[in-house]
Amino acid sequence: MSKAIVIVGATGTGKTTTVVNILNEIDIPKVIFDVNNEEKYKPFKNLWDKDFNFENFIKKATELKNTCIVFEEATIFFSHSGATTDIKKLLVQKRHTKNLLIFNFHSLRQVPLFILDFCDLLVLGKTVDNKKNIETKFKDFTEIYEAFQQAQADESKYVKKYVRLIQQ
Repeated sequence: MSKAIVIVGATGTGKTTTVVNILNEIDIPKVIFDVNNEEKYKPFKNLWDKDFNFENFIKKATELKNTCIVFEEATIFFSHSGATTDIKKLLVQKRHTKNLLIFNFHSLRQVPLFILDFCDLLVLGKTVDNKKNIETKFKDFTEIYEAFQQAQADESKYVKKYVRLIQQ
């Protein structure tokens, strides 16, 4: 599969549903780091349990091949995580490992730029981001900023704007 997808949206805007739709369409093993133990992920293999921390999940993920690896609630981990090197390794090696990586974030502002550098697709929904902060962070990424503005202006709570980050 060899792709990385970032999905961004406020609570209740359909991020998990979007991931579940993707998981239902692919026929490769799936592992999900889901601290909330979402009911929607029950049909899929989930490596999260109360004794399984993020660092252990990342170490395990770096060993996987031809697998869909989902980081539900990624916002929690990437601002304070010591696992940045392993995340970069996952992203850089995705073509060789044939892994599909999916990251769910609540805020566009919280998505580390190093993750976007290696991602193929951004799925952007409504967020509670401050427009000025997004404009500052993404002023040189016009497609992302325009998609943000369109999503914010849309009347639907579940709007999704797709931005291809790596051109085919």
